[in-house]
Amino acid sequence: MFEIPLSDLVLEKLQRQSEIPLQRQLYQIIHDAINTGKLAADCKLPSSRYLSKEVDISRITVSLVYERLVAEGYLYSKKGSGTYVSKMITPLKPPPNLSEPSPWVYSERGAKLLRNESSPPQPYGEFVPGVADIEAFPFYLWRKILAKYYSKKYYDLSSYAESGGYIELRRAIASYLSVSRSLHCDPDQVIVTFGTPQSLDLCARMLSDPGEEAYIEDPAHWATQSIFEAAGLNIRSIPLDEEGINLQDDMVTPKGKFIYVTPSHQYPTGVVMSAERRAQVLRIAKERNLWLIEDDYDAEFRYEQLHLPTLQSMDKDSRVIYFGTFSKTMFSGIRLSYMVVPHSLTHALRRAISNLYLPGMLHLQAAMAEFINEGHFYRHIKKMRTIYLERGQIFRAKLQEIFGDKVRLSPGKSGMHLLAIFDSPLSYEQFTAHAKHYNIVVRQPHYRSVSPKGLQLVLGFGGVQTAQIPAGVLRLQQVIQEAENALCY
Repeated sequence: MFEIPLSDLVLEKLQRQSEIPLQRQLYQIIHDAINTGKLAADCKLPSSRYLSKEVDISRITVSLVYERLVAEGYLYSKKGSGTYVSKMITPLKPPPNLSEPSPWVYSERGAKLLRNESSPPQPYGEFVPGVADIEAFPFYLWRKILAKYYSKKYYDLSSYAESGGYIELRRAIASYLSVSRSLHCDPDQVIVTFGTPQSLDLCARMLSDPGEEAYIEDPAHWATQSIFEAAGLNIRSIPLDEEGINLQDDMVTPKGKFIYVTPSHQYPTGVVMSAERRAQVLRIAKERNLWLIEDDYDAEFRYEQLHLPTLQSMDKDSRVIYFGTFSKTMFSGIRLSYMVVPHSLTHALRRAISNLYLPGMLHLQAAMAEFINEGHFYRHIKKMRTIYLERGQIFRAKLQEIFGDKVRLSPGKSGMHLLAIFDSPLSYEQFTAHAKHYNIVVRQPHYRSVSPKGLQLVLGFGGVQTAQIPAGVLRLQQVIQEAENALCY
């Protein structure tokens, strides 16, 4: 266990003008820190010589305090190694803070944000949607590349990021997208962000005013509504059909500002937007002076021969803002994403991201650029397409085998999740209350209008090992049966 900076805590708490002797004060500081869990089990304390010098107390005073705490069982000594916090002490839990801030503390937008659905408290477990397979990721390569840029040779990467992100990464992204997604873009149009929510927040702050409207798919990802509402926008949810978002001219008002869509693989239904519908939303965006945000969040994982063009590649009027992310292709915690924006917005948005967020992490961006340029990124995607295709097929087949006509599955053969609608009287809350005991963590589709009947679950298969899928589906069946049986009592 590493040595802790105990001297900082002692200097903060020590009262030299007090009548209480320094020895008693030092004892109480360390004793309380152990009891409250600030000093965890097996933490190594600094030597008595070092601590006495750092806090300007005699070494004999420090030694006596250490000896007393060892005698009382709070510390233990290893000959030739040092003094450590005992494993035998269980930290005392402070009483829960039951007081809630008064309603006036939050703004109206803040209150809406807290009422909306949020990310799950446990971001891991079986069938969590949107989670990539980290076991298949080449961490040995990634670690080697990352270590290279954390060396002294690249000390200049330790400062804040230049406007819009590291130029080599922007070049790599532009080159990759021009081939893989037929985008029309150059490095100046690429803006590196830290997660798609930041991309959306930046657009909402810079391109709209409170009271204006955003048109989003219904259902949509839970975060989309939260971010738009936090910016003061009014949400207009537009129904989906088998061709994607069904936005009509008479639905758009003079307050309209954004259309937000996931055309390649709609979240959560899996619908792929038709070519005709793509042309329709582009026309509406042009005629009604709207920004069209195209979130292409997991488009790399397509398993069908038909590849429809991106909205950005079809856009002749500079209305489309394209979103992409590495969180689905690499691993969730990387939180590295990007936007491709029209030339008219590049200067303003690059300046705004610097003013609002003061980005950094240039070492990470440099490593990502090399990972792409050396071909590791595309090789990983090709490998994962095969893996995810097999998993999706096995998952669908097993769900149909176990549940039969009591489950309906979303169409589309893309991405790492599917939407399952079970013929069950259970609510989502009743299901999750039982599912947590089996380490099953799922999502429900976020409808703003009336949702279809049945228990609706967004089930991810990206992070579930292929061999574990059949057993996982059986556990899913067991959870539903147990929850339904509980309703009868």
